This record gives sequence, C-alpha cells and structure tokens, in this order.
Amino acid sequence: MYLAPLLLLVLCETLLFWAGRLARLSDGALLAGFAAGTAGAVALAALLRRRESAMLAELRLELSGMRQKVAKSARRYQSLMEGAGNAIFVFDAQSGRVEEVNRMGVELLGFDQQEFSCLLGRDLLHPAEYEKFYAFLDRLKNSASAEIDGLQIRKKNGSLFLGEINATLIDLGDQQLVHCILRDITEKKRIEREIWQRNRELSILNDILTGMNRGPETEGVSEATLVEIMELFQAGGGSMQLLGIGGAPPETSVSRKVSAHLGKLLCSFIARAPEQFREVRVQGGEAGECLLMSAAAEGWRSLTSVPLAARSHLVGVLFLMHPSPRVYTPEELRFLAVVGQQLGSVIEKSRLFAELTWKTAELLRSHRLLEKSSHNLSLSEDKLKRNLALVEQAHLDLSRLDRMKNQFLGMVSHEFNTPLTSIISGSEYLLQQGWSAREGGEVLAMVRDGGLRLKELVADLLKLIKLEAQGGNLDTSAIQLKRFLEALTVQLQPQLDKRKQKLTLTDLESLPFFDGDRSYLERLFGELLLNAIKFSPEGDEIEVTGKVVDKDALWERRETLERFNADFLGSCGDRCFLQVEVRDHGIGIPAEEQQGIFQLFYEVGEIRHHSSGSSKYQGKGAGLGLAIVKGMVEAHGGMVWVECREGSSFFLLLPLEQEASQAALF
Repeated sequence: MYLAPLLLLVLCETLLFWAGRLARLSDGALLAGFAAGTAGAVALAALLRRRESAMLAELRLELSGMRQKVAKSARRYQSLMEGAGNAIFVFDAQSGRVEEVNRMGVELLGFDQQEFSCLLGRDLLHPAEYEKFYAFLDRLKNSASAEIDGLQIRKKNGSLFLGEINATLIDLGDQQLVHCILRDITEKKRIEREIWQRNRELSILNDILTGMNRGPETEGVSEATLVEIMELFQAGGGSMQLLGIGGAPPETSVSRKVSAHLGKLLCSFIARAPEQFREVRVQGGEAGECLLMSAAAEGWRSLTSVPLAARSHLVGVLFLMHPSPRVYTPEELRFLAVVGQQLGSVIEKSRLFAELTWKTAELLRSHRLLEKSSHNLSLSEDKLKRNLALVEQAHLDLSRLDRMKNQFLGMVSHEFNTPLTSIISGSEYLLQQGWSAREGGEVLAMVRDGGLRLKELVADLLKLIKLEAQGGNLDTSAIQLKRFLEALTVQLQPQLDKRKQKLTLTDLESLPFFDGDRSYLERLFGELLLNAIKFSPEGDEIEVTGKVVDKDALWERRETLERFNADFLGSCGDRCFLQVEVRDHGIGIPAEEQQGIFQLFYEVGEIRHHSSGSSKYQGKGAGLGLAIVKGMVEAHGGMVWVECREGSSFFLLLPLEQEASQAALF
C-alpha cells in the first residue's frame, strides 16, 4: 500500500527521461539521413531499430535497477515503521481515516490492521477529549507540526490510558497525510504526580516546622496547613476542632467551606467520644456512622478524621470532606498521621506559651501587689498589734462577764430554790389541812402553782447552765423510738384530751435502736409535743414520723441544714442518722424568726404577752424550752431545725453510731 506512491513517482520520472533521449536521438538520425540521401534510408532504419533495441534493453536494465532500489526503500521504510519503539499512525488529513499503523500501534491499542482501516482518528479517543483533539488538529494545520499530551486514549477492550502525540503534516500534492507518534505516558504521569505530591507533603511539613519556630501564634499555621492539605488531596471542605483546656468543650479553630452547624456537630462528636479519634479514620459511602450521616446532610459523601496529638494525648481533630467517596493510599494515611502529630505539637506549644505568658503576667501583678501590700503592711503593723491587744482584752472581759453571768444565774437559781421549796411545801400543807375557799384556799392554790412554775423556770436555767458548761454527762441506753414515744404519749394524754387533739405515730415500727439519754429525750420530745399541743387548733392531729438518712440524703438538704448549724455537715462524717419529724397544723413560725427560736431568751418580750402558768395555751414563754431542746439534741451529736408549710415541722437528727467525742453544744 505504501509502495504505490513512491513507485509511481519513480516510473514517471524514468519514462520522461528516456522519452527526451529518444527525441534527441531521432532528430539527429533524421537530419543525417536526409543528408545522405534516400539510399541510406533503409540502413538508417535498420540502425535505428538496432539502437532502439539497445536502448530498450538498457532502459529495461535501468528500470529493473530502479525497481530494486524502490523495493529496497520500501523494505527500509517497512523496517523503520515496524522496528520503531513507539506506536506510529498515518491518517488521511481530510477524512481522518487511519491509513497505516505499525506493530507497536497494533499491540498498544489491540485492533488489527483490518479494524484500523475502518477507524477514524477520533474513534481512538475518549469522548471527553474530542474538543481538545480538534484544537490540536487546528494547530497542526497552521504549523505543519504539533504535539499534545494527557489525552485519554481508548483501547479495543475499552480501557483508557494517557497518551502523548507528536504529529507532522505531510503534503503529497493530491493528498495530505498526518504522521503521528503515540506514546503511553500513564506511568510517567503517575510518577510525576507522586513526585509532586511528595514535594507538596514536604513543603507542608516544612511550613509547619517553620511556624513552630516562628512564634506562639498557631492560627496562621493551622489555617495555611488546612488550605494546603485540602489542595493536596482535592478536598471540598475542611475543619479543625480543638479540645478545650481544663475540661472546656471543644471549639472550631479553623474552617473552610464547612457550615457553622456542622462544625458544632463535629465538636459534640469529639466531646462525647474522644477515644474514637485516636487514629486516622476514613468514612465513606451513602450511609454510615452518625458522624458521616450528619455530614451527608450537607452533601459530603466522604469524611476523614486526622487526630492532632501531642505527647500521646489528643488536642484536636482535623476533618477533610469530599463530595464523593475518597480512597486514600497507605502512604497518604501515614502522611496525614505525621501532619497530625506535628500540628498537635505546634498547638500544644502555643497553649503552653499562652499559659506561661498568663502565669508570668499574674506573677508580675502579684509582685506589684506584694510590694504595695508590704508597704501597707509595714504601715499597719503597729495598728494591728494595738488591735490585737484590744481584742485580747475584750476577750478577757467577755470571758469574765460570761463567768459572772453563769455564776449569777447559778446563784439566783440556788437562792430561789430554798424559799420556793418553803412556799410550795407550806402551801401544799395548808391545802392538805382542808382550807376552804372562804378561808383563802384558792389563794393558796395560786401561790402553790406560781411556786411550781417558778421552780420549773429555775430548773430550766440550771439545766441550760449545765449544758452550756458541757458539764452534763449522758446516761445512754438502747432506745426504740416508737416504744419510747408511746410511753410519753400516756403522760401527755390529759393535755391531748383537754384540747380534743390526737397524736399519731407513723412509720416508726421498723426504725432501729439508738443510744440516748432517756431523761434528756423525755424533756426534749415533751417540749416539742407540748408546743405542738399549745399552738395547734382544738381537735387537730399531731403527727410524729421517722426514717433513717445517710450523708447523701443530708447533703441534698445542705442549704436548709447550714441555716441552722453551719458546721454540722462538715463534722457528721459518714454516719447514718435517725430523722424524727414532729408536725402540727398550727399558726407556723415566720421565716425570719425560725433560726432565732432556738436561742436563749429569744421569746422574751413585753411582760403582758407572757403566760403565768403551764396550764394556759396563749402568750409567749420564757424562751428556754427550744434552747434546752437544741442543747440536748446537740449533746447527743445531732441537730434540730424547723420548717413551716401549713403549720410547723420540727426535725431532729439523732446519730445511730456515736463518735469518740461530742460536738460543742453552742
């Protein structure tokens, strides 16, 4: 096929050459013949025939030699085509049809010679490359030679490879041919891409190290690193979340093309399960874990998390998002892990530097304050010494006055007891002698009742003095609360019947035994129940309930307990307590007076507001009863308080296990 144009050209040139020679030889012979005459015509004709035969033989011989040369040239051309190391194609410039292809072309694309003859040049390309190919042909027509690389070439089996084409336009006069050399550069492009990627990776790591040495500011380094990694891996979006310091929640440090809502979701994922982000993880597909599903709502189909770690502890996570599934090579994953370690070190260094700066500033401020305080301290040292002396003197005076008060109360109480005993015993003796009302019996009864009331007050004062001096030793024994209160109820039944009231003991059967002083407990429960009887309406119900509480239950009521005894929770240890509640439905106690009712003489007011005897249920008392209750409960190692909701509820805490030493009473 490719010998025909060359052979035709050679034959045409040979025929033209011999035609010229024959023309010149014939003209010379005719002129000589005309000169010799007619006689030599025959001889000339014979001579011409002989010369013509010789010339034809010579022509045949030369033509045979030229045919051999043409055949040799054709074989050389064939050898060059077939022996070339690259695929060679010859196309018709007008039709685009493949005219010739060498062995390498057949092996590269997989079509045979007959199939190639039916193909056009564009049939060997991926449809996406048509526009680029037509632009390449335009350049070829304008400059007679052109080259292009990166075209996707299609093989017979449908696979693609990247090709490089060097083309030359050959003009044969009546036909234009395109001579193309095709090379497979897929591996070359892959190597170039890997080299470029490695250079970019080294550049990114170098930028991180440069940023680490430049200063403590990491925002610029983090942002530049995120942008470069997104470009390197062709990520559509990226975000960097940092864990908070000192238990603070994570926050978004740098973000690119990621919504604020998704950034908050990523922070919440890290806060809930930071252990899931200890290594590089790639999540992809239409469905997956909750994290990917949240990202998929915004169009991301692949998400990669890169831990930012410093000294084996997590400081943050770098996220890369792709709109389509992304497959990372092991080398890329190793690079991302190295980036996470380096960037984590930069962030940790910045945080340490910020902490050091803050501590340095605080130290300088403290130093200035110390200098100022030292100056003020030196000025006020003398004044402090004088104040300490005054305080010490005031303490001595207060101790002396307190002793005088106790001595006075003790003396008065003892001095009152002797005449009161005479008055009471004398009145009872006269009443026993049968004095009638007419003879002053009612007056004697009033004198006796007044003496008894006054003796009770004196006894209460002595009890308070004894409690305050911590001189009372408890005579404890095992007590079951319900049995104890049932016996006490019998003593109070006359007062309950008189006011048509009812005392109910609830949930006391299962309570454990506890150690207590019966005389103390009779007095304090008697005081609380008498108050409930006194301040409850006639016909009402008084209820006593109890339960066991531990330290946790007490701490739940911390605010209430600290109002009445600020030190109790700190000293109660891990003991369990018996909590007893005495509840009535009376007038209640105002909130501003609830803490004061347990103080000594708090109830003392104008004399017209006080009761003159225990048989009356109106007016105020001497303010000793609840103070005695408080002292006796605290002598057991417990405490007392009051709450008012539709009446009054007095609460007692009595320890179920005793400590080695009792707490202070007041």
